[in-house]
Amino acid sequence: MSASIRNVADSCLDKTGRLSLREDILGVYANDNPRNRSVLAQMDRIQNMPFVKVALVTIQGATPQIQRDLDNGNDVYQNECDVWIYPTDSITVNNPGLLVFEQDDCRGSGHSVSDDEDELFDLGRNLGANIVGYYVNNPSPFGCAAHPPDRRGFWVGPGASPWTWVHELTHVVGDNPHIDSDDNCDLTNLMTGCGTNNINVALPNLNNTQCDNINDDDDVEEC
Repeated sequence: MSASIRNVADSCLDKTGRLSLREDILGVYANDNPRNRSVLAQMDRIQNMPFVKVALVTIQGATPQIQRDLDNGNDVYQNECDVWIYPTDSITVNNPGLLVFEQDDCRGSGHSVSDDEDELFDLGRNLGANIVGYYVNNPSPFGCAAHPPDRRGFWVGPGASPWTWVHELTHVVGDNPHIDSDDNCDLTNLMTGCGTNNINVALPNLNNTQCDNINDDDDVEEC
């Protein structure tokens, strides 16, 4: 691995010591979404495009599609907002009690944090990111971005669509709300409130306000 790659990883991504080109530079942590990936393009992205760091935690027994979610998230963020998503690490935790956990509500404000949820959102806080995405087996809703006030994050369950993960992330990054209601659905926008499984375009959009919110988020950084 060239010294320039090491230097960029150290100065831009806070990655020191032994590096994996696949994980630490390209951000590939699973094999569920194979595609051609360019180290040169990624190095340019690291050095010149704002990014948000996200750590990934899978509760053992869940069946995530990690790379699909990361790639779909980056397709939207890069295409719409000139921001990219950097996965700092991905771990699996054996805690059967949190595979299906108790949660009192999924409100964006005034959220009541259950004991199970408090335990879940403690996981992964040493993986190099303020935001942690969790894969669990909670059947409903398919995902939720309500979190303890001092631990930013979200979770997705087994019914998640290809866009659920980045939809929930976007509730956290920029505090973006749903843009519509059940009787007035915009199924082209990532933040539709009518279910991401109903999105009817190949790549959902984010509007200028949503992108501004993302870019202004405290956890978006630059090299």
